[in-house]
Amino acid sequence: MQILDVEVAQDHIDSLSKAKKPILGLAELIWNSVDADATDVKVRLNRNSLNAIESINVIDNGLGITMQDAQEGFGHLGGSWKKLERQSRRDKRILHGKQGQGRYRAYALCDNADWESVYLSNGSLKEFKISGTTSNKRRFTISDETPSTRDGTGTTVRLTNIISQQGSLDPDRAVTELNRLLALYLKQYPQVRISYDGDAVDPSALEDRRTNYDLPAFTAEDGKPYQASLTVIEWKLEIERALYLCTENGFTLREMAPGIQAPGYQFTAYLRSKLLEEMDEAATIDMDEFTDLKKLLDVTKEQLRKHFLQRDAEKASGIVERWKEEDIYPYQGTPRDVMEETERQIFDVVASSLDAYVSEFKEVKSKAKKLTFNLLRYALESNPASMQFILTEVVGLPKDKQDEFAALLQKTSLISMINASKIVTDRLDFLKGLEYLLYDPQMRPTVKERSQLHKLVSRNTWIFGDEFYLVNNDESLNNVLRKHVENALFDADLDKPVLRPDGTTGVVDIGLSNIPRDEQIVDSDVVISKILERQPSEGRHHLIIELKRPSQPVSSAVISQTKSYAFAVAADERFQNVRTNWTFWALSNQMDSFAQLEAQMEGQPQGVVYQSRANASRNYNMTVWAKSWAEVIEQCSARLRFFQERLNYNASQSSGKQFLVDTYPKFIPKFVKEENSATAGEVNIEAPSAPTAPIASPIPGDTAPLAGDRATPARSQRSSTRRKR
Repeated sequence: MQILDVEVAQDHIDSLSKAKKPILGLAELIWNSVDADATDVKVRLNRNSLNAIESINVIDNGLGITMQDAQEGFGHLGGSWKKLERQSRRDKRILHGKQGQGRYRAYALCDNADWESVYLSNGSLKEFKISGTTSNKRRFTISDETPSTRDGTGTTVRLTNIISQQGSLDPDRAVTELNRLLALYLKQYPQVRISYDGDAVDPSALEDRRTNYDLPAFTAEDGKPYQASLTVIEWKLEIERALYLCTENGFTLREMAPGIQAPGYQFTAYLRSKLLEEMDEAATIDMDEFTDLKKLLDVTKEQLRKHFLQRDAEKASGIVERWKEEDIYPYQGTPRDVMEETERQIFDVVASSLDAYVSEFKEVKSKAKKLTFNLLRYALESNPASMQFILTEVVGLPKDKQDEFAALLQKTSLISMINASKIVTDRLDFLKGLEYLLYDPQMRPTVKERSQLHKLVSRNTWIFGDEFYLVNNDESLNNVLRKHVENALFDADLDKPVLRPDGTTGVVDIGLSNIPRDEQIVDSDVVISKILERQPSEGRHHLIIELKRPSQPVSSAVISQTKSYAFAVAADERFQNVRTNWTFWALSNQMDSFAQLEAQMEGQPQGVVYQSRANASRNYNMTVWAKSWAEVIEQCSARLRFFQERLNYNASQSSGKQFLVDTYPKFIPKFVKEENSATAGEVNIEAPSAPTAPIASPIPGDTAPLAGDRATPARSQRSSTRRKR
C-alpha cells in the first residue's frame, strides 16, 4: 500500500473541490472516462429505503488508470499525463482535462471517493484501488496491485457519504444538464454512449436545430490575434438557457447567462476560442470586467441576436406568403438593399407576432390590416423608436409581449443599423440634391444665397466634417466673439464692436466650432450637432465660411472680404486669450482667374490664400482658404463611400431632388417642387401619421431637420420612388 501526500496549500485544494452545481462535479468524472477512451460510461445512483441517494458509481470501459499514472496524477497537483498529450492514447480523441485537478471535483458530491482501476500491463490485466476522503483532501491511498479476473479494462469510481440536498442530481435535471454539457463532444464522437441512472444521454434526440458561426477575428489588448466560433443548439424541450465558454475543441470552461432576449426559444450557445483556454489557465475567465473577454462576449451576443431575429423571420415566412396573397403585405418584390432587407426582417417578426398574440387582429378586415401594416412599415422606415408606442397604444399588444418587443427594439443592433442606414442614405441624397441646386444650368441662377443656400447648409454642417457644429449663421463678428469666449476663464468686453481693418463691422455667413455644448439649441438661426471627441490639448477650432450663391464665383473681392474677417480676429485682443485654430473659407461653385492664381501659395496646400506665421507669443493660428463646392462635396462623398458600398445604395439626382422636397420645402426654389410634383404619381405607399420620438443617431454630427422644415417625414415615399425606378 502507498500513501501519497500532495504538497499544496489546503485552501487551494478546497477551492478545487467546489462546483457551482453537484452535476458539474459528476461531469468531471465522465470527462475522465472518455479521456481514457471509454465508449460506454454508466452513472448509477444507489438509493436507500427512503429513496435518498446513498452512493454513486461511475463505471466505464476505458483503458483504466495505470499504476504509474496513479502515482504521478494523485501524488502531484497537475501531474496528469494529459498535460503532455493532445489526444487520447488509443482512439486519438481530443482530450478534455490537462491540469490534473478534475479528480478533486468528486468532493463536491461526497465525503469518500474510491477509484477502482483495471488496466492492461504486459499482456495481463491488473487492478488496484485509489482512495481519498474530505477529512484530508491532500492525501490519497493506493492499494497493492493484484491480477484481475474481470473481463476487460476500465475504471469504476465509487462515491459514498453523499452530501445532502443534491437537487441537480435528480435524473430529469441531471440528464438535461449532461445533454447540454456533452452535446458538442457526443456530436463529434457518436460511438460514445453515456447513461445516467438508466436514461441515455443523447443530445441529438433532443436537438431541434444546430447552427455554427465563425465570429469575426479580433485582436486582444496585447496585440495577439484570436479566432472564435459560436454554436447555437435549439432544443425541443424546455431548458434553462446558457452560454458556455469553451476551449477551441468545445470543452466547457464556464457557464453563464446568454444575456439576450429570445422569446419562445430554448437554446444553449457554445463559444469556442483559444483566448478562453488561456484565460482559464490564468484564472481570469470568471472576470467579466476583463477587456478582452468583454469584447468577445459583446460580439457573441450580437451574433445571437442576429441568429434569433433570422429564426423569427423564417418562422414568419409562411404567414408572410399568406399576406402577399391577400395583397396586404406592404412591401413589393425583392429587397433592393441591405437596409430594406433588414427592415423587412423586423417587420415580418413584429407583424407575425400580432397575428399570434392579439386575438382580435385575426378578425380584423383586410383593409384595416393593410393600414396597420403600412403604419408599422412607416415607423420602421422613418422612426423606429415609435414602434413601441404603436404596438402598445394602437395595436394593443399584451403587456408581456410589449416587454419582449421593447427589449428587442432597444437591444438589437439591427434597429441601430436601420437608423444608421437612413442617416447615410439621407446624406447621400442630400449631396445629390445639393449638386443639382449648385450646378444645374436652369437651377443655379435661381438659388438664393441667404434664404435658401444658407438655410440648407446650416442644417447639414456634417458636409464640412462631423467634428464641427454650427454656432453662427449670418451673424456679426461680435457674436462670433461671444461664442468664442463665453466658456473662457477671463472677462472680456463683449459689447465693444469687432472692427475689420477698414473700420466696419462684418457679417459672418456660417461659423462652425469643434467645442461641445452642455445643451442643444435648435431654432431658426442656430444648430448645434453632435461632435467627435478631441483632446483638450488640441484647443478650439473654429471654421468661418463666407458662402456665396452659385452664380457668384470666388473673386478678388470675396477673398479680400474673407481675409478682412481673419485680420479682424488677429487685431482684436479678446480673441487672443484662448488657444484656437481659426480657419476661414471663401466658398462658391467656382473661382475666377484671380482667385485661382492666389490659391497657389508657395509651400502651402492648393487653395490656401493666407497662412499666419508661427508666433510663440500668441495662442491662435489662422488659415484662409478659397474653396469650391466640388472639393467639399467630393471630400464628403469620400467619407460616406465605405457605408455606401456596404449598403449597395446609389443616390440619383431624382432621389436627391425628392429628398429636398420632402425635407426642406421652405428652402428650395419653387421650380424644384413643381418639377417633382409632376412625377408624384409614382409614389404608391400610404404613410399614415405616426407618433414622433427622437432617434439616437449612431453617426456623430447628424442633426434632425429643424421644426418647420417639413410637416411629416416622407422616407417611405422616397423609398417607394427609388424602387419603382
